[in-house]
Amino acid sequence: MGIPIKEKPCKGINRALGFESCGLPSLKRTFGLCDSCLYDFYTTTEIGKVLFSKRKIEVAKSNWKEQKKVLKENVKTLSDYKNDLQKEINTIVRLIDRGHPCIATGSFEGKMNAGHYIGVQANPTTRYHLENIWLQSEHSNMWKSGDTLRYQDGIISLFGKEYLDRLNSFKTIPVIKLSVDEIKEKIIICREIVKELKSHNHIYSNANRMEKRKEFNSRIGIYK
Repeated sequence: MGIPIKEKPCKGINRALGFESCGLPSLKRTFGLCDSCLYDFYTTTEIGKVLFSKRKIEVAKSNWKEQKKVLKENVKTLSDYKNDLQKEINTIVRLIDRGHPCIATGSFEGKMNAGHYIGVQANPTTRYHLENIWLQSEHSNMWKSGDTLRYQDGIISLFGKEYLDRLNSFKTIPVIKLSVDEIKEKIIICREIVKELKSHNHIYSNANRMEKRKEFNSRIGIYK
């Protein structure tokens, strides 16, 4: 239970210090004043008028931020929502693979991306599959066209040729079409997973990296 708020006499404090108030007990006070005296303070004193103008500006800014957020949501396309989900998936990959090198080069240097083995353009259906995405340097991912051959070597080095064959089999996954509402649900799940991973702050072994991918794929529920 919270600490109960006690009634105190209406008496100006801080910016309203010295303002002639009613002195009656009040639970709600601003600058020490009850609502009635606060109105008088805002409308009859110079400092009150200035403070009230600032308050109106603050409220207007706050309201505009909320309105802008709603407006952005209203104009979002299916493609926008797909990209939002991809961002959350990529964050999960980076957190699972934290502390590990680029899958293709074995290097820790440079900025790290969440790099797809099967590219989004080649097969959009596999774009959210966590087993299809591993930590990859931006140079390898963006400037080497995915660096496919070295990506394959990295997968084989970590998990063997059979696992690479498994990844290649993802190309035959039937087309999956998600509605906007379904994508929103997946985004919520992904954000919960991101919070968990951040709170745990682990560096996972290679075996755990694989286990986490399978666990989270199941929770997100896009792939059977």
